[in-house]
Amino acid sequence: MKIKSTLFLLLILLTSFAGFCQNAKILHYSETSGFDHNTRSNSLAMFRSFPNLNVVNDLNGRSFDSLSSLLNYDLIVFSNTSGSNILDSSQRAHFEIYMMNGGNLMGIHAASDTYRHSTANGNNTGVWDFYANTLGGSVQQSPNHVAGTPNYDIRTLINHPSTLGLPLIWSKNEEYYYWENGYLDSTIQVILEVEETIGPNNQVNSYDSARAVSWYKENLTTANNRIFYTSLGHANSNYTSDTLFQKHIRQATEWCIGRINSLQYSSNEEQSFKISPNPSNGFIKLASSIKDYELKVYSLDGKVIESYFIHESEKTMDLSHLNSGVYLLKFNCRSCQETQKLIIR
Repeated sequence: MKIKSTLFLLLILLTSFAGFCQNAKILHYSETSGFDHNTRSNSLAMFRSFPNLNVVNDLNGRSFDSLSSLLNYDLIVFSNTSGSNILDSSQRAHFEIYMMNGGNLMGIHAASDTYRHSTANGNNTGVWDFYANTLGGSVQQSPNHVAGTPNYDIRTLINHPSTLGLPLIWSKNEEYYYWENGYLDSTIQVILEVEETIGPNNQVNSYDSARAVSWYKENLTTANNRIFYTSLGHANSNYTSDTLFQKHIRQATEWCIGRINSLQYSSNEEQSFKISPNPSNGFIKLASSIKDYELKVYSLDGKVIESYFIHESEKTMDLSHLNSGVYLLKFNCRSCQETQKLIIR
């Protein structure tokens, strides 16, 4: 009987592993009716280099003609799409049904300059606000972005699978978008933000303040959706030679299709950072071989409560002023990113 039970368990594990390794079906959509970044070929090649994906290329929106076909995709990627004249009303309706039935969406760079939201479209009423509402944002109308592709620092704000292995401070040349006079959905969770920039007028404007670069959303209405957007991806070099950008997108794709969870924890024994005692009364000791790192304390709803920069391998901290409950402690260093749960009684 024990042998049969073991074989049955092994069969379940093998079946689960096979399901995980099955190719997910991805729609790579890159049609434009506005500015064309001409990144579609390299973007497609990048997605096709990711493991266990069946990537279908769509240059003209034909994949949206059939609802039954659209519903077969695990993820739809709007890669540097632009403008408000790419999908007809029937195709847009099919996308809405796809999303309302649990579909997943990824937008790259000019995807937020596609079907601009009415509140971010000057004197014009938006053609399709559902899209911007779903994606999470529309770039500011004028100016859209900084001049050229200057180098600025990007910082990770919250733990997300898409940031695993990224440096705490990522210095990157990019066409950084503006959002102040655009549209941002209130439900987005900002993952990465760029530091304060200098505007095209060579001044620091209010819209140049530190702002979102990448974000995610989950659970549109009652559907179990995963939605990810990044304003990175202006230049072709992102898709051909920027390994950090490619890692960010690959891991975001894995999250969108459900292969990895929003937050993944492992036990303290498997972590580089040790918290003791846990549970505690708020007085804790942190121990690690890493001496320079950032620690952020989050509530379970994802809000940053406190932030520290620590420059020693052992640190005693007083968090007794926090209410009793469960908190997330996120550790960031140049080569690591870990999240652990802390219980305060």
